[in-house]
Amino acid sequence: MSNLTINNRGATVANKTENGTPIIEAGKENNKEIFLKMLVAQMKNQDPFNPQDPTQYVTQLAQFNQLEQSMTLNDNMENLIGMTNGLLVNSAMGSASNLIGKHIEAYDVAESKDDIENDKEENTKTKIITGVVESIHIKDGIVYMDLKNDKTGEVVPVEFGALIKVSGKNINIENKGE
Repeated sequence: MSNLTINNRGATVANKTENGTPIIEAGKENNKEIFLKMLVAQMKNQDPFNPQDPTQYVTQLAQFNQLEQSMTLNDNMENLIGMTNGLLVNSAMGSASNLIGKHIEAYDVAESKDDIENDKEENTKTKIITGVVESIHIKDGIVYMDLKNDKTGEVVPVEFGALIKVSGKNINIENKGE
C-alpha cells in the first residue's frame, strides 16, 4: 500500500492527505500533540448543521489522558524494575565477595547441561562441584564465582545461584601455594 496521493492539480504528494495533513504510519510516534491537532481539526471540519456532541470530545480527552498516564506509569515501572535488578545484583555481588577464599559446594550447572545433552537416561544425579572461591564477576547480569575445582585444579565460573554450602574454612589464597 502506497502513501502517495494525487492532489487536484495532478501532482503526486508523498505521505500527505489531499488536505495536506501528514499521514502517520502504524508504529510511528503518536503523541499528545498529534492527538490534539486531530481533535482540533475534527472540531473545525464538523458539519455545522449536525455538530458532534461536546461530551464526546470531553470523553476522548479523558480517555487520552488516561492512556497517557498509563504509559507514564509503565515507563516508571520499567525504571523501577531496572533499579531493583541493579540492587539485587549489587547485593549478590556483596554476598559473593564475602566467599572469596572460602571452600564451597555448588551445583555444577555446566556439567549437568552437558550430561543432559549427551545422555538423558544416565543423568539421574545432580553433579556437585567443590572448591575455593578465588574471585567473582558479573556476566550478563548474573554473578559468577571463579572456583578452583578440588578435582581438577582448574578455575571454573559457577553461578552464585548454584551455591549449596559454604564451609567454615577460610583458605588464604596467597599463602596456599607456598
